[in-house]
Amino acid sequence: ELLEDAKNVHVTGDFFYDEPFVTGNFTVEADVVVPSTRSLKPVKMHQKFNFTENYNEVEPTQEQLDEEDTIVTVKDDTIDLQKAVEDNLLLSLPSV
Repeated sequence: ELLEDAKNVHVTGDFFYDEPFVTGNFTVEADVVVPSTRSLKPVKMHQKFNFTENYNEVEPTQEQLDEEDTIVTVKDDTIDLQKAVEDNLLLSLPSV
């Protein structure tokens, strides 16, 4: 409901080790279609945003959660970047 279409999605980024986390910094660009909050008619827009996530194999402590923006627990040695990109794309949408 928040996103009618997404095309030309391009993600770049880097991972680095910053004990106790592996940290990913990403830039996302996408052409999206979202419903207008006034008329509900489709509105085309270009989104470009950055996001950072920290990854760890163990559950974070409350202190770590208080200090860091995002900590994702890694399971089976796999980081799901698609979910991260989708979530952050939805979070970056302005009200139009």
